[in-house]
Amino acid sequence: MTPSILIAYMLALFLAAATPGPAMFAVISTSISRGLGPALACGLGVALSDVVLVSVALAGLTVIAQTFGWLFMVIKYAGAAYLVFLGYRMWRAAATVDAEAASGERGWMRSLALGAAIGFGNPKAILFHASLMPLILDLDSLDRFDIATVLAVVFAVNVVTMGGYALLSSASSRWFRTTRAVRALNRVAGGAMIATGVVIAARS
Repeated sequence: MTPSILIAYMLALFLAAATPGPAMFAVISTSISRGLGPALACGLGVALSDVVLVSVALAGLTVIAQTFGWLFMVIKYAGAAYLVFLGYRMWRAAATVDAEAASGERGWMRSLALGAAIGFGNPKAILFHASLMPLILDLDSLDRFDIATVLAVVFAVNVVTMGGYALLSSASSRWFRTTRAVRALNRVAGGAMIATGVVIAARS
């Protein structure tokens, strides 16, 4: 696998990851409402789930993934329900800093699970990767090092993209300090979470 091919694949992944979607809105909403740490954890969950999906696509297991589509549906609706729940809590939250935003390991694990649920809740992602890779990569010539490189690129692109959204939205949230602004911010973030959950649940 030549560097030019790897760069082309990286750019294609970056464009796909940067496109607005449930993962992006979940990271932004989490960053605004719960803080930078949980948002980064959410992005990490998205990245890890995408690595798993790419591994499935590389292994040629798309048929198995379609056979066990019910499992992806369960994960999708669980993730969507959790987003709606978080959005409702944020909408009703008092105009103060949410204690959960600084709750440490528990908050990180919840956000990580949320990101992973959003990633796994999109079974079409496997088909996307399975169709993209043959267009750019010569799958027959990939060795173990090439496969490891591809997975590392997928992980890095997702972490950089989602982390960038988390950092930008976290910086923006610092402008809101008054009680009225915090209340408005809570409702915007909560509404975004609820809307994202509904989009995930409604997506076929």
